[in-house]
Amino acid sequence: MKRKLSLLAGPLCPLVLWLLLGGQLGFSAPVALGIGLWMIVWWITRPVGLTVTALLPVVANAFLALAPMNDMLAKYASSSIVLLFAATLLTLPWEKIGLDHRIALQCLGFIGTSMKSQIAVWFVASALISIVLPNAVVVAILTPTAVAMLKAAGYGGDSPAAGPILCAICFGAVVGGVGTPVGGAMNVVATTLYQQATGQEMLFSQWVGLFAPYLVLALAGTLAVQLLMPCSVKELKGTKEYFRSEWQKLGPVSRDEKLCLALFALALIGSFLRPLYAAWLPDLQPAYLYGSVGFLLFFLTDEKGEPFLTWNYVQQHMIWGMLILFAGGLALGNLLEASGANAALAAGLRSLDLEPGLPLCLALALLACLFSETAGITISAAMTVPLAMTITKAEGLPLLPYWKIAVMALNGAFLLPTSIRAIPVGCSMDPKYLWQRGLPVFVVRLVAVVVVGLL
Repeated sequence: MKRKLSLLAGPLCPLVLWLLLGGQLGFSAPVALGIGLWMIVWWITRPVGLTVTALLPVVANAFLALAPMNDMLAKYASSSIVLLFAATLLTLPWEKIGLDHRIALQCLGFIGTSMKSQIAVWFVASALISIVLPNAVVVAILTPTAVAMLKAAGYGGDSPAAGPILCAICFGAVVGGVGTPVGGAMNVVATTLYQQATGQEMLFSQWVGLFAPYLVLALAGTLAVQLLMPCSVKELKGTKEYFRSEWQKLGPVSRDEKLCLALFALALIGSFLRPLYAAWLPDLQPAYLYGSVGFLLFFLTDEKGEPFLTWNYVQQHMIWGMLILFAGGLALGNLLEASGANAALAAGLRSLDLEPGLPLCLALALLACLFSETAGITISAAMTVPLAMTITKAEGLPLLPYWKIAVMALNGAFLLPTSIRAIPVGCSMDPKYLWQRGLPVFVVRLVAVVVVGLL
C-alpha cells in the first residue's frame, strides 16, 4: 500500500502545481517544477530505484515537450559524466590489487582508542580523500574498513559505537567534496554551468583558491560539533592492534599499487597544471585528461601479465546507476531552465525584494541546502546554480560571488538516508540516529556558508 501511494503521489505533483500556478505561470513552468517535485518524492520514498527516477525527465518530456529533447539527451553524455566515469575508471583496479584498503589503513593507522579520536580521524581521512575522489567512492572505500574494525573490536553496525564513526565518514566525505572540481559530480555540474554562462574556464587552481577558506572553516566547525555531541561509548579497544595487524598482512607496496597510484597522481597533478598547457591543448580539460590516463589501464599489464582493466570488468564494476542518477540531475536542470521554471523561481525570489548581501546569500543557501537534503547534491547543483545565474543576471550583480555561495551551500547533505548516507544505513545504522547527529552538523555548515559568502 505504501509503495502504491508513493507511486501515485509522484505524477500528482505536476498536476497539482499546474492547477495552483497555471493561471500565473502558464503551462510549462509549473509542470516542470512539478516534475522536479515528482522526482524528489520518488527519491525520498523510493517506490522504484533511484536510477529509474533519474530517467523521468526524458520520459516526461517526450509527452509534454517542455524542452528540446536533443539538449536534454546530451546531458546523459556530457563532459561532467565523462569526468565522473573517468575518475571512477582510474580507481577501479584499486580494489582488485588492494590499494584502496592500503590507503585507508595508511590514513587510519594512528587512531587512538577514544571515541573522539576515532571520530576525528575517520572524519578527516574521509574529507581529505573526498577532495580528489567522488563522495560515493570515498564512503564505499572507508565504510567496509570501519565496519571490519568495529567487528574486530566486538561491535556490530547497529551498536552505539558504530553510529558516530559511520556518520563521521559520511559527513567528512560531503564536506571535503568541495575541495576540488573532481570532488564529485556536483562540482563538475557547477563548473560546467559557470563556464557555459561566462565563456571562461574554471581552472583547478582557481577553484581551490576560491573554496579553501570555506573548506577549512566547514571542516573545523563540523568536526567540533561532532566531538561535542555525546557518545554512549567513550573508548574502543583493540583498534590500533587491528590496523597494525592488517597493515602487516598487506606487506610492502607492490609494483601494481605504485603504478595505479602514479597514474592517478598524474591525472590529478595534470589537472592542477592545466594553465601551463591550456593554450596548446585547449580540449584537454580534466574530464578528458582523466579519461586518457584511465584509457591506459586497458593496455598496461599487472604483475601477472594481465591488463589492469578489461571491458567486462568495467561493465561489472562501473557505477552505471550513479552515472545515470547524476545525468538525471543535469537533465532536470535543463528541463527547469528551458521551461522557464528557473526564471519563475528567480522572479519569486526577486519579488521578495531581497537585498544583495546577507538576505540574498541566506535565501540561496537555504534553497541549495533544501535541494541537497531532499533531491541530492548533484540535483541541487543542476537546480540551484542556474537559479543563481538567472537572479544575478536580472539584478545586474556579479555572478562569481553568488555562484560560489550556491556551490558551498549545495555541497552538503546530512539528514536523510539517501545517496551516500544509504551506505551506513545499509550497515544497520538507525536512520533516526543519522538525523539526530546530522542536524547540528547541518546548522554549523550553513553558518560557515553564510560567513564565507559574505567575506
